Amino acid sequence: MTRYPASTCDQLLQTFERSSSLGVEIKDGKLDHLSRATDQGLSIRCLKESRMGFAYTFDLARNAVELACRRALEVGELMPVDPLNDLCTTGNGGGFKATTYPKVNNYDGAGLEVSLEKKIELARSIEADVKAADPRIKRVRKAAFDEIQGESILVDHLGNEISHRMTIFSGDVTCVAEDGASAETGYDSRYSSSFDKLETDKIAPTAAAEALELLHAGKAATGQFPAVFKNSVVAQLVGFLSASFSAENIDKNFSLLVGKKGEKVFSDRINLIDDGLLEGGTSTGPFDGEGYPTRRTPLVRAGVVESFLYDSYYARKHRTATTGNSRRGSLKAPPGVGSTNLYLEKGAKSFDALVKDAGRGIFITDLLGLHTANPVTGEFSVGASGILIEGGRLTKPVKGFAIAGNLVELLRDVAEVGSDLRFWGGVGAPSFLVSKLNVSGS
Repeated sequence: MTRYPASTCDQLLQTFERSSSLGVEIKDGKLDHLSRATDQGLSIRCLKESRMGFAYTFDLARNAVELACRRALEVGELMPVDPLNDLCTTGNGGGFKATTYPKVNNYDGAGLEVSLEKKIELARSIEADVKAADPRIKRVRKAAFDEIQGESILVDHLGNEISHRMTIFSGDVTCVAEDGASAETGYDSRYSSSFDKLETDKIAPTAAAEALELLHAGKAATGQFPAVFKNSVVAQLVGFLSASFSAENIDKNFSLLVGKKGEKVFSDRINLIDDGLLEGGTSTGPFDGEGYPTRRTPLVRAGVVESFLYDSYYARKHRTATTGNSRRGSLKAPPGVGSTNLYLEKGAKSFDALVKDAGRGIFITDLLGLHTANPVTGEFSVGASGILIEGGRLTKPVKGFAIAGNLVELLRDVAEVGSDLRFWGGVGAPSFLVSKLNVSGS
């Protein structure tokens, strides 16, 4: 990796990233699509006289890197002076070499060496299994296997280097169930940092069940009912809520948790964790986008907001310690505050016990339009589908209804949290039961 001397500026941070990917898609038992891709690039952040500059390049020749560094300096000259800007507080100013990093292992080199033929056959078996799950599964739109390996190398202002490699393997399928005039779609995906731990055997039955359970769906009644939220739906809610824990959004009053630190905001059943060290997590790593050590951060404990997510800038601004949550979405932009492996801790109740406790209510299996919810107030009104709960049992499928309310109030009404914790990428959740939910149906 080409290093550019920091003598032209006060501080310099270089980030090199390289990734390679494999994508396999099967259609009607045949290989429909095969792709391989490799990307690499370098981003530069430089600080001079408290002005922060940024530039990037995908050309790693020395002259291209030097040009990117000059451009970063030029950009910095146009930026305002900000005494909070700093690139060398890691290790008390001693850089990466003076910093202790946690040991993590989410790289599976052996999995990368598994033959292409076996990976194609794996995708083919997912398609075959979902077709065989039920005679009403009439079509499979896509059965796929994907893998990605990535490497990050950071070089600080002193020339010290840290690096990390990771892998993600995934499988997914989309299927269509038909029965008479009724047709429904089902989908499932699984992720793992280890090829051998990828639960491909669970993909087909889960996708098939999702498609079959809503066949011949009727209308839901209007009213206020207890509701069980499917773990995948809870994961959507957790993902939406994640932005409110960003210290940057707190600072900009773009969060529904402004002024709520230390307060009991949610049900005492709610325990929310951001864990950058989670074993096998797809967002696990020893350091964040600035080179600070990652860690496990309890955000909510028994309903009380205990912490927010900080990078070094907002930690300095709020006079606290960084939580190691500087996240980089792309080399084309500077890192910002973001979550790692964010999840709602599981409870002790089985899914069946949640349904039994609901008595008469509704099981929410999918939401439509959650992105329209207000991120500052938490107000939402979204489409939904699900299954009626009668006598503590799942009975009739329903769809085409709406649920409305406030996300904070919804999480305050959580009566029980299930034990069926699952992760979808960097977000995990179990199912939960809320005591009341406003439903607008027929």
